[in-house]
Parts: sequence; C-alpha cells; structure tokens
Amino acid sequence: MRIRVFGGLTEQVGGHHIEVDVPADGSMTVADLRAAVAAAHPHLAPLLRRVSVAVDLEVARGDALVPPDAEVALLPPVAGGAGTNEPDRTVITGLVRPPIDVEGALARLAAPANGATAMFLGTVRDHAPGIAGVVRLDYSAYEPMAERELARIAEQQLEAHPSVTGIAALHALGELEVGAHTVLIAAASAHRDAAFAACRDTLEAVKDRVPVFKREVTTDGTARWVGLEPDDAAEVAANLAGPANSQKEERG
Repeated sequence: MRIRVFGGLTEQVGGHHIEVDVPADGSMTVADLRAAVAAAHPHLAPLLRRVSVAVDLEVARGDALVPPDAEVALLPPVAGGAGTNEPDRTVITGLVRPPIDVEGALARLAAPANGATAMFLGTVRDHAPGIAGVVRLDYSAYEPMAERELARIAEQQLEAHPSVTGIAALHALGELEVGAHTVLIAAASAHRDAAFAACRDTLEAVKDRVPVFKREVTTDGTARWVGLEPDDAAEVAANLAGPANSQKEERG
C-alpha cells in the first residue's frame, strides 16, 4: 500500500509517500497499519504516537478497517476558498494563498440584522516557544481533507450557534513572513455573545482538526516542524519498544 505523508514527515522519509505490505483480504486495522509502518520504517516509530491516520479523507480510530484500495495518509500534528450561502446564512471557508482578503470576507458576512462580528486574525510573530529569531512560517496541508474539514466545522458551528448568521474560516498556505496573516476566523450575529462564542469555538476546532502543518524558519536558517520536536531519551526508548496506539487520532 502506498501511503501519503505530509508536513515534517516528508523530510523524515525523503518524499511524499511511503509503502508498506498489507493483507489483500481487507483485514488490516489502523492499529495494524501503524505497526506495519513502524516495522517497515523504524525511524518513524518514535513519531507515530503524534501522528494521525486518515482513511479516505477521514481521521480513523485504531480499530477501523483499512480497505486495500483506500487513500491513506499519515498526518503529523496540525498547525491549525470557496464559499457557499444558505438563506440568511453565509459560510466562507478554504485554503488560500496570501494575503488573506480580510475586508472581502467581512463584507460578505455583513447583513442588516447583524450587530456584531467577532474576528480572530492569526499573524506570524518573530519568535516561538523555545526559539527566537523566527523569520518565516511555511504552511502546507493535506488539501482535499483540509478543505472539507473547514467546511464541515463551519456548518457544525452554525448548527451549534443558531443565532449566528455567518462563519468565515480561511487558512493561508505557503511561505509567510513575519507580520503576514495565517488564519482568519470570523462569526457574525445580531449580538456579541453569540459572535464571540462561535468565533472561539470555530478557531479551536480549526486548530485541532484541520490537517495544516507548520514549519518554523529562523534567522540562522534552521527550521523545525511544529509538533515533531525531538522527544526526550526515555520517551524515544519507550516508543522504539513498540508503536503506541493511544494517539489523539480522533481530533474530530
């Protein structure tokens, strides 16, 4: 089986795919697949606890079966388009190349009945936890899955917050220098409480579930993938002893 890899895993394997042997009868589970990956690519074993498995664009649990013809992807920790309109409700979601059109998105959310629009605008800063001198962030994504998950999150938030009239969830891809905008989350409603709540809930869902991956680049040219920082020695030894299956696979 050919398995797609993303983010920092591409550097670990030297490409965008790996291959593992799988049974032809469709009896392999996600847990079995993890074990097969660890056996075929031992250098990935210490990372697998932080890696989710997507099967046909859905993050899958350990006991889920993996059909032999499925599209399978290994997703490292996430960093964090088109719009559709329902009557009186607006959804704007997608992956975009910078700059994000903030004013355009807010204009599309505007409506005569709205008294509040709450917005979160992510911005590249010049430092990160444990490092200084950040000059750029590189964002990549499992694009078809990310697009679908952004749209799904927006629809779920409209259902969870009935008084909200519109949701925007846009994430930038590519190389973003300090000061560039990385993500736009906005929610519009008649009243501020609903707008604030929907904005925060949408942001947290995007950060938790959308397969977008972040690489931090510093002034001296070094880089690291967020979520794939080296483990301490004890943790590495524990993971090398056998792939863990208790990862946070169910981000959704």
